[in-house]
Amino acid sequence: MITLLPERSLRKQVRVPYEGRHAHALKSLVKGRPKERYYSFLNPSKEQVSSYSAVVRDDRQDVLRISLAHMAIYECYLFALGLPTNFPTEQIIVYGYERAKYIPCKICPSSEKHLFDYELSVPANTEREEYRQRILNDLNEHFQLDVRVEKLSIVKDSRQIMTKRGESVELIWQEQPTMIMKTNQVRVAASVENRLAASI
Repeated sequence: MITLLPERSLRKQVRVPYEGRHAHALKSLVKGRPKERYYSFLNPSKEQVSSYSAVVRDDRQDVLRISLAHMAIYECYLFALGLPTNFPTEQIIVYGYERAKYIPCKICPSSEKHLFDYELSVPANTEREEYRQRILNDLNEHFQLDVRVEKLSIVKDSRQIMTKRGESVELIWQEQPTMIMKTNQVRVAASVENRLAASI
């Protein structure tokens, strides 16, 4: 008995490396990549595209590449701290500089946006906590910031209660995670001293 099978195509499937809506963001990252296998870099973003993050593991090349493209400073920190991308910006406190530098105003068309491309390449077996700490260290070093998450108690509601003295108001408190961004005064002071010493 002879069975006719469909002919198999011997054409190779060609994959376009940067397809889709994040193509421009990825291309801008590729341009900034050093030749070394393991590296990190942070550059101002020049592309007018939506933000994008990716974690790609290549066991054959022993590389884990973490890419953050076209992101505001606070978005880079959200990734490094393991916070969700929809973390409420009203739960971010900024000390030392104007807030718009770190958290762009979405409803202000004329406000300048400080957006960045960041990429880290580490050995493929690097744990998530380890590469996130490396990203946090890189960001703190570059922006001269000390950023951490704390649980702060805030007033969520109030209710009226009756006491022996009459009617009173009871405040209802709740703990809420808050990202605190402040300038690292120790580093800033040290860098100023170094510059002064170099100029003498």
